[in-house]
Amino acid sequence: MRSGYAAIRALSFAEVDQIRDRLETLNPWRDTLKVPFLKLEKENFDLDGERDQLFAYCVSAKLYCLFNLDGNGLVIRKPSGHGLGFLQAPYSIADLQQWTGQKWQQDLAPWIYEAWHFMLSRELGLPHVPPRWLKQPAAMAVPITTPQVLQRLGCFKDQLRPFNIVTVPFPKKEINQLWTGYFIMPYMERLNDLHGRPMVNVVSGATFYIYDKNSSSSSKSPGWVSLRTMEEEINHLLSRAESKFCTPNGGTCTSKTIGLLVRRHIVAGEFHYIGKEASTRWTGGPDLSMMAEAGLLDPMDETFREYERVVDAKYLEEIREQAKEFSTKRLFFAKAD
Repeated sequence: MRSGYAAIRALSFAEVDQIRDRLETLNPWRDTLKVPFLKLEKENFDLDGERDQLFAYCVSAKLYCLFNLDGNGLVIRKPSGHGLGFLQAPYSIADLQQWTGQKWQQDLAPWIYEAWHFMLSRELGLPHVPPRWLKQPAAMAVPITTPQVLQRLGCFKDQLRPFNIVTVPFPKKEINQLWTGYFIMPYMERLNDLHGRPMVNVVSGATFYIYDKNSSSSSKSPGWVSLRTMEEEINHLLSRAESKFCTPNGGTCTSKTIGLLVRRHIVAGEFHYIGKEASTRWTGGPDLSMMAEAGLLDPMDETFREYERVVDAKYLEEIREQAKEFSTKRLFFAKAD
Protein backbone atom coordinates (compact mmCIF):
# COMPACT_ATOMS: atom_id res chain seq x y z
CA MET A 1 0.00 0.00 0.00
CA ARG A 2 1.08 3.62 -0.42
CA SER A 3 1.22 3.94 3.36
CA GLY A 4 3.93 1.26 3.43
CA TYR A 5 1.79 -1.34 5.21
CA ALA A 6 1.39 -4.84 3.77
CA ALA A 7 -2.07 -5.70 2.50
CA ILE A 8 -4.09 -8.38 0.70
CA ARG A 9 -5.75 -7.48 -2.59
CA ALA A 10 -9.52 -7.36 -2.23
CA LEU A 11 -11.53 -9.44 -4.71
CA SER A 12 -14.15 -7.82 -6.87
CA PHE A 13 -17.80 -8.87 -6.74
CA ALA A 14 -17.31 -10.73 -10.05
CA GLU A 15 -14.28 -12.66 -8.76
CA VAL A 16 -16.17 -13.66 -5.61
CA ASP A 17 -19.09 -14.90 -7.72
CA GLN A 18 -16.73 -16.96 -9.91
CA ILE A 19 -15.35 -18.72 -6.82
CA ARG A 20 -18.86 -19.35 -5.54
CA ASP A 21 -19.92 -20.81 -8.90
CA ARG A 22 -16.93 -23.17 -9.01
CA LEU A 23 -17.62 -24.49 -5.52
CA GLU A 24 -21.34 -24.85 -6.16
CA THR A 25 -20.68 -28.20 -7.89
CA LEU A 26 -19.73 -29.57 -4.45
CA ASN A 27 -23.04 -28.50 -2.92
CA PRO A 28 -24.87 -31.59 -1.51
CA TRP A 29 -28.03 -29.54 -0.83
CA ARG A 30 -28.34 -27.97 -4.28
CA ASP A 31 -31.33 -30.05 -5.42
CA THR A 32 -33.01 -30.70 -2.08
CA LEU A 33 -32.77 -27.56 0.05
CA LYS A 34 -32.03 -25.11 -2.78
CA VAL A 35 -29.41 -23.48 -0.57
CA PRO A 36 -26.15 -22.15 -2.11
CA PHE A 37 -22.89 -23.69 -0.93
CA LEU A 38 -21.39 -20.28 -0.20
CA LYS A 39 -24.20 -17.94 0.77
CA LEU A 40 -23.94 -14.17 0.54
CA GLU A 41 -25.11 -12.83 3.88
CA LYS A 42 -27.77 -10.11 4.02
CA GLU A 43 -25.19 -7.50 5.08
CA ASN A 44 -23.83 -7.56 1.50
CA PHE A 45 -27.04 -6.06 0.09
CA ASP A 46 -28.82 -2.74 0.43
CA LEU A 47 -32.54 -2.30 1.07
CA ASP A 48 -33.26 -2.70 -2.67
CA GLY A 49 -31.45 -6.03 -2.86
CA GLU A 50 -28.43 -4.64 -4.71
CA ARG A 51 -24.87 -5.55 -3.77
CA ASP A 52 -23.35 -2.82 -1.64
CA GLN A 53 -19.76 -2.13 -0.60
CA LEU A 54 -19.23 -3.46 2.90
CA PHE A 55 -16.49 -2.16 5.22
CA ALA A 56 -15.07 -3.67 8.40
CA TYR A 57 -13.55 -2.01 11.45
CA CYS A 58 -11.67 -4.60 13.51
CA VAL A 59 -10.18 -4.12 16.96
CA SER A 60 -9.45 -7.78 17.70
CA ALA A 61 -10.56 -11.25 16.62
CA LYS A 62 -14.02 -11.03 18.21
CA LEU A 63 -14.37 -7.27 18.35
CA TYR A 64 -15.40 -5.81 14.99
CA CYS A 65 -18.16 -4.02 13.12
CA LEU A 66 -19.39 -4.26 9.50
CA PHE A 67 -20.80 -1.06 8.04
CA ASN A 68 -21.66 0.87 4.89
CA LEU A 69 -20.65 4.43 4.11
CA ASP A 70 -23.51 6.66 3.08
CA GLY A 71 -22.32 10.12 2.06
CA ASN A 72 -21.01 11.82 5.21
CA GLY A 73 -22.51 9.17 7.46
CA LEU A 74 -22.43 5.44 7.97
CA VAL A 75 -24.88 2.59 8.42
CA ILE A 76 -24.11 -0.11 10.98
CA ARG A 77 -24.82 -3.52 9.45
CA LYS A 78 -23.35 -6.12 11.80
CA PRO A 79 -21.80 -5.00 15.10
CA SER A 80 -20.06 -7.26 17.58
CA GLY A 81 -21.50 -7.43 21.07
CA HIS A 82 -18.21 -8.74 22.44
CA GLY A 83 -16.95 -6.36 25.12
CA LEU A 84 -20.27 -4.50 25.28
CA GLY A 85 -22.95 -7.14 25.84
CA PHE A 86 -22.09 -7.60 29.51
CA LEU A 87 -23.00 -3.98 30.33
CA GLN A 88 -26.43 -3.13 31.64
CA ALA A 89 -28.34 -1.55 28.77
CA PRO A 90 -28.95 2.22 29.10
CA TYR A 91 -32.41 1.65 27.62
CA SER A 92 -34.48 -1.37 26.62
CA ILE A 93 -35.85 -2.57 23.31
CA ALA A 94 -39.31 -1.70 24.60
CA ASP A 95 -38.14 1.87 25.26
CA LEU A 96 -36.87 2.22 21.68
CA GLN A 97 -40.04 0.78 20.19
CA GLN A 98 -42.11 3.22 22.25
CA TRP A 99 -39.97 6.17 21.10
CA THR A 100 -39.95 5.24 17.42
CA GLY A 101 -43.20 3.34 17.00
CA GLN A 102 -41.27 0.63 15.10
CA LYS A 103 -40.47 -2.96 16.01
CA TRP A 104 -36.80 -3.76 16.59
CA GLN A 105 -35.78 -6.56 14.20
CA GLN A 106 -32.12 -7.19 15.13
CA ASP A 107 -30.65 -9.79 17.48
CA LEU A 108 -28.40 -7.42 19.44
CA ALA A 109 -29.74 -4.63 21.61
CA PRO A 110 -30.25 -1.27 19.84
CA TRP A 111 -27.88 0.60 22.15
CA ILE A 112 -24.98 -1.57 20.88
CA TYR A 113 -25.72 -0.34 17.33
CA GLU A 114 -25.81 3.21 18.66
CA ALA A 115 -22.50 2.69 20.51
CA TRP A 116 -20.75 1.40 17.38
CA HIS A 117 -22.18 4.24 15.30
CA PHE A 118 -20.68 6.69 17.78
CA MET A 119 -17.32 4.89 17.94
CA LEU A 120 -16.90 4.58 14.17
CA SER A 121 -18.13 8.09 13.38
CA ARG A 122 -15.65 9.49 15.87
CA GLU A 123 -12.79 7.30 14.59
CA LEU A 124 -13.48 8.15 10.92
CA GLY A 125 -14.09 11.85 11.54
CA LEU A 126 -17.71 11.76 10.40
CA PRO A 127 -20.43 14.06 11.79
CA HIS A 128 -22.38 12.48 14.64
CA VAL A 129 -24.41 13.19 17.75
CA PRO A 130 -23.00 11.49 20.89
CA PRO A 131 -25.47 9.18 22.66
CA ARG A 132 -27.19 10.86 25.57
CA TRP A 133 -26.26 7.96 27.87
CA LEU A 134 -22.46 8.34 27.52
CA LYS A 135 -22.05 9.87 30.99
CA GLN A 136 -24.27 7.26 32.61
CA PRO A 137 -22.49 4.95 35.11
CA ALA A 138 -21.33 1.62 33.71
CA ALA A 139 -22.65 -1.47 35.47
CA MET A 140 -23.85 -4.96 34.81
CA ALA A 141 -26.76 -7.00 36.12
CA VAL A 142 -26.02 -10.52 37.36
CA PRO A 143 -27.70 -13.14 39.56
CA ILE A 144 -26.42 -14.26 42.96
CA THR A 145 -25.53 -17.88 42.29
CA THR A 146 -23.21 -19.06 45.07
CA PRO A 147 -23.37 -19.22 48.88
CA GLN A 148 -19.97 -17.48 49.09
CA VAL A 149 -21.52 -14.31 47.67
CA LEU A 150 -24.60 -14.62 49.91
CA GLN A 151 -22.35 -14.61 52.96
CA ARG A 152 -20.85 -11.26 51.97
CA LEU A 153 -23.92 -9.12 51.34
CA GLY A 154 -23.26 -6.81 54.28
CA CYS A 155 -26.06 -4.30 54.74
CA PHE A 156 -28.10 -6.05 52.00
CA LYS A 157 -28.22 -9.46 53.72
CA ASP A 158 -31.91 -9.06 54.64
CA GLN A 159 -32.90 -7.77 51.17
CA LEU A 160 -31.27 -10.23 48.79
CA ARG A 161 -31.90 -13.92 48.28
CA PRO A 162 -30.35 -16.66 46.10
CA PHE A 163 -30.73 -15.94 42.37
CA ASN A 164 -31.81 -12.34 42.99
CA ILE A 165 -30.51 -10.04 40.26
CA VAL A 166 -28.05 -7.45 41.57
CA THR A 167 -26.33 -4.48 40.00
CA VAL A 168 -22.53 -4.58 39.82
CA PRO A 169 -21.19 -1.01 39.36
CA PHE A 170 -17.63 -0.27 38.20
CA PRO A 171 -15.88 2.13 40.59
CA LYS A 172 -12.86 4.11 39.50
CA LYS A 173 -9.54 3.14 41.03
CA GLU A 174 -8.46 6.04 43.24
CA ILE A 175 -5.28 6.52 45.23
CA ASN A 176 -7.02 7.35 48.49
CA GLN A 177 -9.50 4.48 48.28
CA LEU A 178 -8.04 1.04 49.00
CA TRP A 179 -10.26 -1.85 47.95
CA THR A 180 -10.10 -5.04 45.90
CA GLY A 181 -12.68 -7.20 44.18
CA TYR A 182 -16.03 -5.84 43.07
CA PHE A 183 -19.18 -4.25 44.49
CA ILE A 184 -22.85 -5.17 44.46
CA MET A 185 -26.09 -3.37 45.22
CA PRO A 186 -29.80 -4.18 44.78
CA TYR A 187 -30.82 -4.19 41.14
CA MET A 188 -31.36 -0.72 39.70
CA GLU A 189 -33.24 -0.53 36.41
CA ARG A 190 -32.26 3.12 35.89
CA LEU A 191 -28.65 4.09 36.49
CA ASN A 192 -28.84 7.84 36.00
CA ASP A 193 -29.41 8.70 39.68
CA LEU A 194 -27.12 6.65 41.93
CA HIS A 195 -25.56 9.42 44.03
CA GLY A 196 -25.53 8.48 47.72
CA ARG A 197 -26.66 4.91 47.22
CA PRO A 198 -24.77 2.24 49.20
CA MET A 199 -22.91 -0.69 47.67
CA VAL A 200 -21.09 -3.56 49.36
CA ASN A 201 -17.60 -4.78 48.58
CA VAL A 202 -17.94 -8.58 48.41
CA VAL A 203 -14.33 -9.19 49.44
CA SER A 204 -14.24 -7.10 52.61
CA GLY A 205 -17.98 -6.77 53.27
CA ALA A 206 -17.51 -3.02 53.78
CA THR A 207 -20.14 -0.51 52.68
CA PHE A 208 -19.19 2.27 50.25
CA TYR A 209 -21.31 5.07 48.82
CA ILE A 210 -21.57 6.24 45.23
CA TYR A 211 -20.39 9.76 44.52
CA ASP A 212 -21.65 11.66 41.49
CA LYS A 213 -20.06 15.08 41.10
CA ASN A 214 -22.95 16.17 38.85
CA SER A 215 -25.45 15.50 41.63
CA SER A 216 -23.53 16.91 44.58
CA SER A 217 -22.20 20.33 45.51
CA SER A 218 -19.96 18.97 48.28
CA SER A 219 -16.55 17.35 47.94
CA LYS A 220 -16.13 13.59 48.12
CA SER A 221 -15.80 12.14 51.63
CA PRO A 222 -13.88 8.99 52.65
CA GLY A 223 -15.85 5.86 51.78
CA TRP A 224 -17.43 7.51 48.74
CA VAL A 225 -16.30 6.38 45.28
CA SER A 226 -16.98 7.57 41.74
CA LEU A 227 -18.12 5.16 39.04
CA ARG A 228 -16.74 4.59 35.57
CA THR A 229 -18.98 5.88 32.80
CA MET A 230 -20.21 4.17 29.64
CA GLU A 231 -17.94 6.48 27.66
CA GLU A 232 -14.91 5.30 29.63
CA GLU A 233 -15.86 1.67 29.00
CA ILE A 234 -16.16 2.38 25.25
CA ASN A 235 -12.78 4.12 25.18
CA HIS A 236 -11.26 1.19 27.06
CA LEU A 237 -12.82 -1.17 24.52
CA LEU A 238 -11.15 0.59 21.60
CA SER A 239 -7.78 0.51 23.36
CA ARG A 240 -7.67 -3.28 23.54
CA ALA A 241 -4.81 -5.02 21.74
CA GLU A 242 -5.07 -8.13 19.57
CA SER A 243 -3.48 -11.05 21.42
CA LYS A 244 -3.75 -13.85 18.84
CA PHE A 245 -1.60 -12.13 16.21
CA CYS A 246 1.70 -10.25 15.97
CA THR A 247 2.62 -6.99 14.29
CA PRO A 248 3.83 -7.21 10.65
CA ASN A 249 7.42 -7.47 11.92
CA GLY A 250 6.61 -10.12 14.54
CA GLY A 251 6.30 -7.86 17.58
CA THR A 252 3.55 -7.70 20.19
CA CYS A 253 0.40 -5.84 19.17
CA THR A 254 -0.67 -2.71 21.01
CA SER A 255 -3.80 -0.58 20.74
CA LYS A 256 -1.97 1.50 18.09
CA THR A 257 -1.01 -1.43 15.83
CA ILE A 258 -2.40 -1.26 12.28
CA GLY A 259 -1.76 -3.16 9.07
CA LEU A 260 -1.72 -6.81 8.02
CA LEU A 261 -0.99 -8.87 11.12
CA VAL A 262 0.83 -12.21 11.16
CA ARG A 263 0.03 -15.37 13.04
CA ARG A 264 1.46 -15.60 16.51
CA HIS A 265 3.57 -18.74 16.96
CA ILE A 266 2.68 -20.90 19.92
CA VAL A 267 5.27 -23.17 21.50
CA ALA A 268 3.83 -26.01 23.57
CA GLY A 269 5.38 -26.29 27.00
CA GLU A 270 4.30 -28.24 30.06
CA PHE A 271 0.72 -29.54 29.97
CA HIS A 272 -1.70 -28.35 32.63
CA TYR A 273 -5.15 -29.76 33.30
CA ILE A 274 -7.68 -27.02 34.01
CA GLY A 275 -11.40 -26.70 34.49
CA LYS A 276 -13.68 -24.85 32.12
CA GLU A 277 -12.99 -21.25 31.23
CA ALA A 278 -15.04 -19.37 33.76
CA SER A 279 -14.85 -15.75 32.67
CA THR A 280 -18.25 -15.21 31.05
CA ARG A 281 -18.21 -11.47 31.52
CA TRP A 282 -17.88 -10.77 27.77
CA THR A 283 -20.77 -12.92 26.61
CA GLY A 284 -23.59 -11.40 28.61
CA GLY A 285 -24.03 -14.18 31.18
CA PRO A 286 -21.57 -13.42 33.99
CA ASP A 287 -21.37 -15.40 37.22
CA LEU A 288 -20.29 -13.28 40.18
CA SER A 289 -18.31 -16.03 41.86
CA MET A 290 -16.20 -16.69 38.77
CA MET A 291 -15.27 -13.15 37.77
CA ALA A 292 -11.58 -12.44 37.55
CA GLU A 293 -12.18 -9.09 39.29
CA ALA A 294 -13.83 -10.79 42.25
CA GLY A 295 -10.74 -11.54 44.26
CA LEU A 296 -10.64 -14.82 46.15
CA LEU A 297 -13.99 -15.29 47.90
CA ASP A 298 -13.23 -18.90 48.67
CA PRO A 299 -10.20 -21.16 48.04
CA MET A 300 -12.20 -22.85 45.26
CA ASP A 301 -13.38 -19.63 43.63
CA GLU A 302 -10.67 -18.93 41.10
CA THR A 303 -11.09 -17.93 37.48
CA PHE A 304 -9.62 -21.28 36.52
CA ARG A 305 -8.77 -24.37 38.50
CA GLU A 306 -5.65 -26.42 37.91
CA TYR A 307 -5.46 -30.08 38.84
CA GLU A 308 -2.37 -32.19 39.42
CA ARG A 309 -2.39 -35.55 37.72
CA VAL A 310 -1.57 -37.91 40.56
CA VAL A 311 -1.75 -41.51 39.36
CA ASP A 312 -0.27 -44.55 41.05
CA ALA A 313 1.98 -46.25 38.49
CA LYS A 314 1.36 -49.62 40.15
CA TYR A 315 -2.38 -49.16 39.65
CA LEU A 316 -1.94 -48.39 35.94
CA GLU A 317 0.22 -51.47 35.44
CA GLU A 318 -2.47 -53.62 37.07
CA ILE A 319 -5.08 -52.25 34.64
CA ARG A 320 -2.83 -52.99 31.65
CA GLU A 321 -2.29 -56.59 32.74
CA GLN A 322 -6.02 -57.19 33.22
CA ALA A 323 -6.84 -55.59 29.87
CA LYS A 324 -4.60 -58.08 28.06
CA GLU A 325 -7.08 -60.83 28.97
CA PHE A 326 -9.67 -59.29 26.66
CA SER A 327 -9.53 -59.05 22.89
CA THR A 328 -9.69 -55.61 21.27
CA LYS A 329 -12.99 -56.53 19.64
CA ARG A 330 -14.51 -57.51 22.97
CA LEU A 331 -13.30 -54.31 24.62
CA PHE A 332 -14.82 -52.28 21.78
CA PHE A 333 -18.28 -53.85 22.09
CA ALA A 334 -18.18 -53.53 25.88
CA LYS A 335 -17.49 -49.82 25.50
CA ALA A 336 -20.30 -49.48 22.94
CA ASP A 337 -22.79 -51.17 25.28
